[in-house]
Amino acid sequence: MPVDFRITSLALAAAGAMSAWSAPAAGIELPSRQAQIELVDMLERDALYRDRVDWAEIRARMSAAQGNPEKIRDVLKEAVGRSSGGHGAWISAERMRLEGQRLGRANAEGAAAPGAPAVPATAVDTPRLDPRIGRVRIGGFAIVPGPAAQQQMQERASRWQSSIREQDNGTRCGWIVDLRGNTGGNMWPMLLGVAPLLRTAAVADEAVGSFATADGPSIWQSTLTGVRLDARVIVDLGRAGYLLKRGGAPVAVLTGPITASAGEATVLAFRGRPHTRSFGEPTRGVSTANVMRPLVDGSSLVLTTSVMQDRNGHGDGLKIKPDQHTRGDVATVAAAQAWLLAQPACQGAEP
Repeated sequence: MPVDFRITSLALAAAGAMSAWSAPAAGIELPSRQAQIELVDMLERDALYRDRVDWAEIRARMSAAQGNPEKIRDVLKEAVGRSSGGHGAWISAERMRLEGQRLGRANAEGAAAPGAPAVPATAVDTPRLDPRIGRVRIGGFAIVPGPAAQQQMQERASRWQSSIREQDNGTRCGWIVDLRGNTGGNMWPMLLGVAPLLRTAAVADEAVGSFATADGPSIWQSTLTGVRLDARVIVDLGRAGYLLKRGGAPVAVLTGPITASAGEATVLAFRGRPHTRSFGEPTRGVSTANVMRPLVDGSSLVLTTSVMQDRNGHGDGLKIKPDQHTRGDVATVAAAQAWLLAQPACQGAEP
């Protein structure tokens, strides 16, 4: 079963930035009657949590609601929400077009994914880190599907790797990966952007997670130059990525309640990595994967189809709890730093 975050990142940004079921001036926005039938059929056949829904009842309620757009909207919202665990969405063709334009502007300006809450200033400025500790913040990032998609992913991954390279002056004995502001989007440039910290093998390919599907796991592979889904290259830099001066350094991963979707995939990629510990609060709880399915009227269904798992095959699609629960920026960063400095790699390292 193909899972393509290059497409769904746009749909999810659209869903997060504005309600797909809102009532514009012209009336309630809905799929056409034919698209409604197609949407329900897709959900019943392929949605991850399809067994949570009585599909005969949904169809009966839809039939009874014909002529009442508000009731139809409510029935469809319920069907999508329950069968996706709150992760799926219906997006109209017009909203996809508008969101594509907005994403294009945001990416050109280097902004975060539209709709993403800003990370509080305290998460950037305090507390002051020990000079032996490096930190990289991986925020939400969505792309515009099309010919430039590969370039967008390469550029963002390169930017994150550059942030690591610029800090890696030979004195860094541990690292913080801050995912508290990561509301999701496209997971692949995130995995490639943190590859210098995520990878434990200098040159060999490394499995860092998977999608659990009905046909078995589909593996996320971190390579020297990019990332793959099983054997399929998703994004590649075309050259070797950055390698840490101190390979395999301990990493503290920070999570919070708005860490979602692709952000949760990045959390899972670090889970099970040697010399790694997570701090903060549980994630949002949508650690599931989506595909985007076009409907007959030009709108699209963001369909939740599989569960994200870590490199050891663990993951349930729900909230990811940190190894050490902390609340507030000062306490979270302090706990992460204390753990890093207590690791063997930092013992005896010059401050």
